Amino acid sequence: MIRINLLPVRQVKKHKAGQRQLVVASTLIAAEILAAVLFYTMKSEEAAAKKREATQIQAEVEALKKKVGDFDRLQAERGQLLGQRDIINTLQKSRSGPVWVMRELSDILTPGKGPTVDRAKYEALKRVNPTAGYNERWNPNRLWLESFEETAGNVRLAGKAKDYDDVAEFNKRLAMSKYFVNVFLEKNEQQLDPALNLKVVKFSLRCRVTY
Repeated sequence: MIRINLLPVRQVKKHKAGQRQLVVASTLIAAEILAAVLFYTMKSEEAAAKKREATQIQAEVEALKKKVGDFDRLQAERGQLLGQRDIINTLQKSRSGPVWVMRELSDILTPGKGPTVDRAKYEALKRVNPTAGYNERWNPNRLWLESFEETAGNVRLAGKAKDYDDVAEFNKRLAMSKYFVNVFLEKNEQQLDPALNLKVVKFSLRCRVTY
């Protein structure tokens, strides 16, 4: 009777079965890892897309804020300019002072112009102290007059300005004008203008006009 040893065959089959199980397990693990990587990549792209969208929306919001802010500022400046023009026209019509005084005030409060000065003395003053002159780049639309009273050469002016520097520049221009002397700032305080809903500087000053 021939005997066949099947143990090696069984071991081989068992070994092959183990290899197949290992391959299947490895394939499943690889598939899970790949799925996880794909899921992470997809979520990362979604997060990046949402971040880009949020950044774009924020940029649009900031642009709108800037446009609204510029619009409000332009509206306020336009209102100030129209108010200043009306005041000058009212002063000229009321003839509360000599015509040349009104013209001088108009020049002082007109962009690109300034007070009437002795040019030779003015240039000599600037050579000694370059900061002593008036600011030729100042925007007079930042200041507007509300009243002008002149009695026997004594003048009292009152108005509002965007800030203290504007009042200082107006004061300097008056003092440099050859038509005004003894310029004295009486009042200079910041307050809320209800019409513009902005903080402005309310001021009043007095001086004398030289006839």
